[in-house]
Amino acid sequence: MSQDRPQADDLIRTVREYIERLAPDLPQAQRFNARVAVHLLGIVEREGNEAADYDAAETDRLRRLLGGDGDLADLNTELCHCIRAGDFDDDWDAMLAHVAETVTNKVRIVDPRRLADK
Repeated sequence: MSQDRPQADDLIRTVREYIERLAPDLPQAQRFNARVAVHLLGIVEREGNEAADYDAAETDRLRRLLGGDGDLADLNTELCHCIRAGDFDDDWDAMLAHVAETVTNKVRIVDPRRLADK
């Protein structure tokens, strides 16, 4: 059921920020747990804000690469089949560019700091 403000993304951000402010005053073991919680809440925030766009872009790339149609799961299954069958043996560049972009977007969701220097 849809709720009035605050929405889920606002609630998640508020909890993450609260734990971030609380963490420095916690004992070491609890500080680690707080950092883990902050990290996980950050993933949830980024998934809510960005994952749909990344999935749509991945679907579009796969449709162009494979010349087909379907949803993301079906297209990824087809890509795996094509790789195993050697269908990209003469065009690794296109397939690897797609895979690199897909993995980069996944890292942007899980830990974007890993890409800060890239």
